[in-house]
Amino acid sequence: ESATKGKVVLATVKGDVHDIGKNLVEIILSNNGYRVVNLGIKVPPEQLIAACAEHQPDALGLSGLLVKSAGQMAITAGDLREAGVEAPLLVGGAALSDKFTRTRIAPEYGGTVCYAKDAMAGLALLNALMNPATRAEVAARHAPQAAAAAAVAAPGAAPAQAQSRSRKVRADLPIPAPDSLERRQRDVPQLAEIWSYINPLMLYRHHLGFKDNFEQALAARDSRALELQELVEGLKREAAEFFQVRAVWQFFPVEPEGNALHFFAPGAAPGATPLHTFRFERQRREDGLCLADYVLPPKDGRRDHVVLMAVTAGAGVRERAEAAKQAGRYVESHGLQVLALETAEAAAEWLHRRIREDWGFPDPPAMTMKERFTSRYRGKRYAFGYPACPNLNDQAGLWKLLRPETIGIELTDGMMMEPEASTSALVFHHPDCAYFSVSDEAAGRTVARDF
Repeated sequence: ESATKGKVVLATVKGDVHDIGKNLVEIILSNNGYRVVNLGIKVPPEQLIAACAEHQPDALGLSGLLVKSAGQMAITAGDLREAGVEAPLLVGGAALSDKFTRTRIAPEYGGTVCYAKDAMAGLALLNALMNPATRAEVAARHAPQAAAAAAVAAPGAAPAQAQSRSRKVRADLPIPAPDSLERRQRDVPQLAEIWSYINPLMLYRHHLGFKDNFEQALAARDSRALELQELVEGLKREAAEFFQVRAVWQFFPVEPEGNALHFFAPGAAPGATPLHTFRFERQRREDGLCLADYVLPPKDGRRDHVVLMAVTAGAGVRERAEAAKQAGRYVESHGLQVLALETAEAAAEWLHRRIREDWGFPDPPAMTMKERFTSRYRGKRYAFGYPACPNLNDQAGLWKLLRPETIGIELTDGMMMEPEASTSALVFHHPDCAYFSVSDEAAGRTVARDF
């Protein structure tokens, strides 16, 4: 307390509930000589401004996961500037990039804004900013790009979105019939089975920092891999006492119309009023893709189908993780949040496999988990807020049709899911499905995983 390197205020921006990355930053900074004030999630600019006035921090850190959060960072940066806040600003999150930071956030702030691709990069940047010998050089490297900002502020007229189906997507396929159109809701007690669907690349490399191929290292009895596996197995034993995996899903009859997709009640007659219509964006290029392309037109009075699904594994996780962090059990705190997040992703992969079976095209018996992790099956699932359907407000339509609140997932004012370890998706069966971005920028980066 008497010999800190500096004081940092951290916050997840307004509307965003994701805090695993931010909490990891807090742990790393706190254990490297910084005093950290963590304001939590969904922090509006006025709360951040008040915290700056109270704590007089040496730097600020903003976190956010989705494309919408990247835009909120730019808004927050402008509000901070108007309030007279001048401390260096560090930003991070999956949808961010250095380009977006320099051209969209930094010009709004007017001062030093640094993009940190991960927690350790954030520590290195903060150490350099707090060092009088390197502060000026770091600030100069991260000054706003005025010319680029002007170009962004006055873009040319965007081409109009086409409405016609992309020729890349076949329309002459038979319409598969699902086994049932009933809404299904399940508590999934088989944690061991769900955990078999966890992607080791995401768990061990992306979240837990193992730099080499974990599976190869484990097979070679690498001591680091063995130690990390034992850590995860211990977390699973603790998680098994309170993790709750819950799922809800339903097949809906649908009809495409240009870039729109009409959802109907089961058994709705031709010409019936849709329950809801999603209007998707199309790539602004010749023969650009749109999610509506992946639905087959009605044939012989039969409609195609799309599945809406939601899963969660997050009940009670934030409270457990916070208690562990306050007790100084940092690895347990971070590990429980990570395990919950990847359990939700694994549950989505498990449920998608079951949906394919119900649709009449089960995975081949020889299909491996690695093939599933790279989507080598028929169809794809897409989540709102990601590149192919970036309009996060469409979550409201999914909630209207599927009612995921019955399995404990709440939709925030910012259209994000609580608890954080939850996923929702639209599932298409079309064999031509591909992951794509409707924007060439997508807030600076195309996010590879759409679920």
